[in-house]
Amino acid sequence: MVRKVLKGIRELHPARVRQARPIQLEALEQTCDWLDHCRLAVPTINATSLRASRDKALLLIGFWRGFRSDEITRLNVENIDLAPGEGLSIYLPRSKSDRNNQGQAYRTPALSTLCPVQAYQDWLNDAAITEGPVFRGINRWGQMASLPMNSASVLPLLRQRLKEAGVLEAEQYSSHSLRRGFANWATQQGWSLNELMEYVGWRDLQSAVRYLEASTPFETMPSNAQVVRQSKKLTEATSVILTVELRLLRLDHKTRAERTVRKRLERFGLKAFSANVDQIEPHRYRLQLAPGRRPELDTVADELLDRLHSIASDERYYLEAVIREPETQRQWE
Repeated sequence: MVRKVLKGIRELHPARVRQARPIQLEALEQTCDWLDHCRLAVPTINATSLRASRDKALLLIGFWRGFRSDEITRLNVENIDLAPGEGLSIYLPRSKSDRNNQGQAYRTPALSTLCPVQAYQDWLNDAAITEGPVFRGINRWGQMASLPMNSASVLPLLRQRLKEAGVLEAEQYSSHSLRRGFANWATQQGWSLNELMEYVGWRDLQSAVRYLEASTPFETMPSNAQVVRQSKKLTEATSVILTVELRLLRLDHKTRAERTVRKRLERFGLKAFSANVDQIEPHRYRLQLAPGRRPELDTVADELLDRLHSIASDERYYLEAVIREPETQRQWE
């Protein structure tokens, strides 16, 4: 009854879901260049240079790790291992997706440009911080607070810095823009949904999909140079081809239709592991994996089976799933 009431409300008062605008690398680089200018404009450290150093580290760590604003502001120096030139190991005692408060460690590698490791190191050196919260408030005299920044302050800080750097329509960005920006960048680089979820720490498929922005056909068309590089790759290595057979048996007559459940298996199961999924028969699919996935094929097959069975179980269906590699006649079930 509650679902019907909510459905009726949505029909009478349709509203478009507002999502944060993902920040692109160009806007992030433009903002970091502006912050570098502010930081190095004066020979001595003052409030302006301290804020610039802090904000650059905050933006780069938030982007490359896909952190939420509350996760960024809860970072402590004691929970971060810094290896200059190599990377960061960040431990979060708790997060929104960690419902049991078991804590989770995140690795962030050093990069040649827009490096979060170097930005973090510069911030610690400028602020002379050795313990406590990483990101703190700074007053106009350059004095730092002992308490962490409030998570609600990340939104106005982000918009202000983007506006100062000359980024257009800065008011359309939000604190989730860093997270969505990284998710879209990773997708454009060829990350599978499964790899992205594991890196960011998503547990729910629908939550992960909401952060991705569908590209138009014109945005996904490769350039001539990309076509040449892709042709070379195809001649150097052969993709891994898998076939997946899925058969469903309903356990509860009140559950969704089999067609709906199968669509969920395709979208959140098969397509999370491969962008190239073709249905060759009513119950069989063809998946194309990158050549580099062959050494870990057993792991990929096990994870895919776990994902498919989990989706079917949530929908109150019994699933028979068989994965085969036609080239070697290997089989997983």
